[in-house]
Amino acid sequence: MRWRLKAFLVLFIGAIVVPFFFPSVSYAVDYSITGVQIDAYLQENGDVAVTEKHTYAFDGKFNGITREIVPKNGTKIMKLKATENGKSLRVEKEEDLYKIHRKGKEETITVEIAYTIKNGVDVYADVAEFYWPFFDDRNESSYDKMNIIIHPPKETKDVIAFGYDTAFDKEEMLADGSVLFQLGEVPSGENGDIRVAYNAALFPGATITADKMMKEEILGAKKKLYEQAVADMKMREKLSKIALFIIPIFSALLLITIIQMIIRERMKKLGVEQAIQQAFFIPDEKLSLPATILFIKGTSYQPGEAMSAALLDLVRRGYVVKMEDNRFQLVKRSGGLLKHEQVLVDFLFNEIGTGDEFTFDNLRTYMMKKKNHEKFQTQTLKWQQAIRQEIKGKKLYDQNAGTRLFLLIAGLLLFPFLFLFPIYDLFGWFTAALILAVTYFVLAASYITKSWDGWMIVKEWRFLEKGLPKLSLKEWEDLTNDEQMRGFIYGIGMKDEGIIEKNKEFVQSFKHPLEHVHNHGDALNMQTMLLIGPYASTHFHSAYKTSQSTTSSSSSSSTGGGVGGGGGGSGAF
Repeated sequence: MRWRLKAFLVLFIGAIVVPFFFPSVSYAVDYSITGVQIDAYLQENGDVAVTEKHTYAFDGKFNGITREIVPKNGTKIMKLKATENGKSLRVEKEEDLYKIHRKGKEETITVEIAYTIKNGVDVYADVAEFYWPFFDDRNESSYDKMNIIIHPPKETKDVIAFGYDTAFDKEEMLADGSVLFQLGEVPSGENGDIRVAYNAALFPGATITADKMMKEEILGAKKKLYEQAVADMKMREKLSKIALFIIPIFSALLLITIIQMIIRERMKKLGVEQAIQQAFFIPDEKLSLPATILFIKGTSYQPGEAMSAALLDLVRRGYVVKMEDNRFQLVKRSGGLLKHEQVLVDFLFNEIGTGDEFTFDNLRTYMMKKKNHEKFQTQTLKWQQAIRQEIKGKKLYDQNAGTRLFLLIAGLLLFPFLFLFPIYDLFGWFTAALILAVTYFVLAASYITKSWDGWMIVKEWRFLEKGLPKLSLKEWEDLTNDEQMRGFIYGIGMKDEGIIEKNKEFVQSFKHPLEHVHNHGDALNMQTMLLIGPYASTHFHSAYKTSQSTTSSSSSSSTGGGVGGGGGGSGAF
């Protein structure tokens, strides 16, 4: 049963450590191997004459079958021939793979393969042993029913026989000294070495492999195999009892922990909601607007709209002036710019623009060159990373160190069972333990929640999203020009049509007649914002999508074996 550890390790590491996919074997031919009968006739000279009958059920067209026979060290496969109902079939050899040509469509066929294993029997002073893998873990096909019969040169009663892995405890002694291994269903990727020993006197013409006594060693190997099987069974029963205890406990602990996590977050959000005043207001700038948008938007963040909002915010704060013909002039290069604002200014004005000016014609010209697309993506990521640094510095997340440490320790306590359960065929308990362990590890790695201040920022701006579209003109007039622009810029960055349309409605109300407006300059500033906001969003969004599509399109040996390195398998083509 120990061989399963190797296979499990590969599976487990692939599933847990990295989300990658193993290349899967795809068959051009749809078939099943419904029956395999192998007769191995041991010869007095130490060779083995083998006859195999393989029954294939094909669904669709096919060109033939394959049989891989990898000889053990010191042996050789000779004189392989294939027939069907006595008719010879063409055999093509590629190293240890034999392609047997037989075209057809939706048929069930039986192909007989005959060959000789040169020096297949190891002869010692007291016994002669046939120790052979007719298939191994390299086999890509399953056998629905497999029988293997080992025939001695002469009738005898003195036989030692046993098998490993799928052949374990499947031997049956026949009257003439032959040994039948009734393997039944054999899944792909399995090992199943067989081992049969007879008196050495039955092989007078064979070359002595080693002049030593081997019978006791072979019997010892058989005894050890069965002792290990008993020990494995006892361990399996012990692990089953342990699983009945630990799986419910760890499940209950996980459920309780998750409920506590949910309650804590709900209480925190409820407290924040109760602390927020009910009258409409534009939130204070606890974060810059680009950082606020990224913090609230999260994974649905749209860089094109966010970049437009960032440019408008530079206009609002007086670092950039909107000129005629949709030109933007940089009037301040330092003195109060945040790191991400400096990154954006350098990119828009120095890289894309002419130094002190930036236009959307500059942006279109820049994006016409494919070599600039990757640079656009790189600078956008650099800008976003600088925004995240601002967010990180505000301590808007709770790390929940105590809970995460508990989750990590719980997952580690389950870890040994992820190896033990599959080794001892407890795959049901393994599945349960795996789900629990993965859940514990994922929560331990990801359980970082918004702090009180973080939820306060989210709830205040979400309150604005709901309240601004319902705002009356009088209430909007009472807001300062800066508040009006911050609310509108937030709507641009969030791509909130309700905020954008409501601001449009407010601004249009000032057009006729202007003399009724208390602060004409404010209305004109907002009217400028209203005109350039959607226009800027369209251009930045288009540039980002163009760069994204270009960069996306541009990036886009067998081990194992049975005893002595031998083995093989079956297939079709």
